[in-house]
Amino acid sequence: MARPPLAPLEMSLRASDGLILKGTLTYPSGSATAWPLAVLAHQYPATRDSFAPLVHDLLERGIATLAFDQRGHGASTEGPHGPVVIESPADFEDLAFHHAFVGSATGVGFYRIDDDIVRVAAWGAAQNFVDTGRLALVGASVGGSGALLAAPRVHGLRAIATVGAAGAPAFGEDAPQRIRAALEAGGVPAYLASSRDDAFEGAANATSWSAGLTHVATRIVNGRAHAMAIYFDVRDELLNFLESNLSLRS
Repeated sequence: MARPPLAPLEMSLRASDGLILKGTLTYPSGSATAWPLAVLAHQYPATRDSFAPLVHDLLERGIATLAFDQRGHGASTEGPHGPVVIESPADFEDLAFHHAFVGSATGVGFYRIDDDIVRVAAWGAAQNFVDTGRLALVGASVGGSGALLAAPRVHGLRAIATVGAAGAPAFGEDAPQRIRAALEAGGVPAYLASSRDDAFEGAANATSWSAGLTHVATRIVNGRAHAMAIYFDVRDELLNFLESNLSLRS
């Protein structure tokens, strides 16, 4: 008899600095005993809901998803000493976005995002019906840089995918070098996508971090759209990458 669909699980966990991280683990339909899991780290200044199209597509392909609100975003604003909330751009210019991002990175502690991702992935792997040997990290913008930095600490990792990975200096001046070193050492298949004229250096990051690494694929699309704004430009390729790397059991 087929198992009825599992209700989504609501995640609530404490980060290293006491901030409470919130997220939702959603299972595919079907009767699998253990599903692969993709952990989704969104961009500033969005929420977990920005991954809705990807969540829908992954569930259709039999991949469970754990989308969470990054620190200071959405429901992840409860700190040990009161609310912790990102700053908002003052207008529509890239410079205003940059200033708000830098202020948020300092005030909210974006340098902790990679550790947050590790904790979220460990929580997801501990749930029933998750195959702990088939995990993927997917990150957008600062969530992409965080996912790349978190990757060496995630057990059972089969794939890493980013769209417009950016904001690496929020993790420290040496973060770009650490990302490159992690990709070199890990050997986990990676897919780095960006628009060509991304204002936040997504294309430059993808190109420099992947150079000479046969297990790291890049996809640069036309335009200047940032992070999840390019999802439908890379959708089929990204989904095929994740599905192929998560298909075989460990």
